[in-house]
Amino acid sequence: EKGLRTSTGLVVETGSAREVHHFALLAGYGAEAVHPYLAMETLADMARGLPGDLSPEKAVYNYVKAVGKGLMKVMSKMGISTYMSYCGAQIFEAIGLSSALVGKYFK
Repeated sequence: EKGLRTSTGLVVETGSAREVHHFALLAGYGAEAVHPYLAMETLADMARGLPGDLSPEKAVYNYVKAVGKGLMKVMSKMGISTYMSYCGAQIFEAIGLSSALVGKYFK
């Protein structure tokens, strides 16, 4: 309401973001950074139980790299070349929600 949204950064710490689409949606509505703590903890726990030389740190690194590449693919298909151009662009449709509700919270 005071027009200060663009002068702040939005960091989302969530346990529900797991797939590239989840990250793309959060970014499309303004998240400049996302910390998927549950996905990272799950991958680290899974890596500890696996035979071989995959460390928990390497498993999380591979996940972050894969999500980054996935986001680049999504953005390139939409003709967007930088994350900051994508961030807050509101290019997704909120199906099932009234436009008045979406307009109230996501101006």
